[in-house]
Amino acid sequence: MADDKGISRRSFAVGAAGLAALPAAATAKPPKPAPIPIGKPFILTTWNFGPSANAVGWPMLAGGASSIDTVEAAINHVEEFGDYWVGADGVPNEVGETTLDAMILWGPTHDIGAVGCLKRVRRAISVARKVMEETQHTLIVGDDATRFAARMGFTETSLTGPKSQAAFAKWAATHSKSDAFGPEPRGQSDTLRAHDTVGCIALDAAGNLCVGCSTNGREFKIPGRVGDSPIPGAGAYGDQAVGGAVATGNGDVMMRFLPTYHAVELMRGGMHPQAAAEAALRRIADAGYSIGGGIAVIRRDGVHGAAKTGWDEVPFDYSVQTASGNVTVPVA
Repeated sequence: MADDKGISRRSFAVGAAGLAALPAAATAKPPKPAPIPIGKPFILTTWNFGPSANAVGWPMLAGGASSIDTVEAAINHVEEFGDYWVGADGVPNEVGETTLDAMILWGPTHDIGAVGCLKRVRRAISVARKVMEETQHTLIVGDDATRFAARMGFTETSLTGPKSQAAFAKWAATHSKSDAFGPEPRGQSDTLRAHDTVGCIALDAAGNLCVGCSTNGREFKIPGRVGDSPIPGAGAYGDQAVGGAVATGNGDVMMRFLPTYHAVELMRGGMHPQAAAEAALRRIADAGYSIGGGIAVIRRDGVHGAAKTGWDEVPFDYSVQTASGNVTVPVA
């Protein structure tokens, strides 16, 4: 007797018998990779502000602070640093307003907090942490993120400054519209300038992992745009049992492929961090996209690696600080 899907009891039994007859090697599950040992404390931060951010975070780790406090402090340093691509007085959107994206992930509970298109509040990573610790939500965006921040005690202030005003005025004088209205970068390279999303990964003395990132996002973006930075698995990702990864570059494309999630899962399967970073970016290129981007990856035992694509002339690097000192690694 057949069911409504046309599969008879006899055909099911024959199929089951066939499976039972397969050699054991064909049906056996592949062996699980050996657990990754927990390494000694470290902090990794991307781009050329890595050394100064690590100089803020490392004394905290060395003094016994948690990795979440360390990542927040290191990223706060960059947000207040005055870089054009991160924090106040940075990249304006199509109408001249600066908005911020940020995310933080706490390894022990795999809890995440994020804000997107945050307006009029500095230190976006700290607002993201409040989302994680004070609510059951993961992501809050736009003016509602600003209202949430005010509710949490953050002060509203203009994010516009001399650099952002000058950049917007120069661009507005060209009477151009956002390049986000252009064709997708398939078969042709994107026209975006390289930009410095800050990504940070830390492991504390208790073995707790934390990952975070913060950015102003794409230059002259369409108002309301949220990039990859506050999207788990896109701009940043981590797993307490494996390690973490952070990304930078053309977030509008990169977020479609979840490269940081991909890299962490490749490490979980036993792949070296360097190879995992390269494979995560290769998947984007294999889909036909020609973009600029980079990814830095570190296992929880402290082994790290990175890769970039489309940035032949862009000096992307990252810095790692341990008890042995700080090392800055240029990415070829």
